[in-house]
Amino acid sequence: MSKRILTTFLWFNVGWVAGAMATFFVGLPEGLNLALAAILAALVWFDPTHVLWGAPKATDRRHEERLAPQTLATE
Repeated sequence: MSKRILTTFLWFNVGWVAGAMATFFVGLPEGLNLALAAILAALVWFDPTHVLWGAPKATDRRHEERLAPQTLATE
């Protein structure tokens, strides 16, 4: 989880700087740097297409409850 936090922070900074440069050079609105930074950070954190962090596998048992085996009733 630490890689995800670090990359989210770094992409937030990239968005902040890119928005600030666009504000300065192109004359776009002042709030663009914060909005662009938040959008980039959210996209990296949630990763809706699973490009960065990969999709969870069906065989992943880390989040599965460990239950005791059930006994079979004999008739």
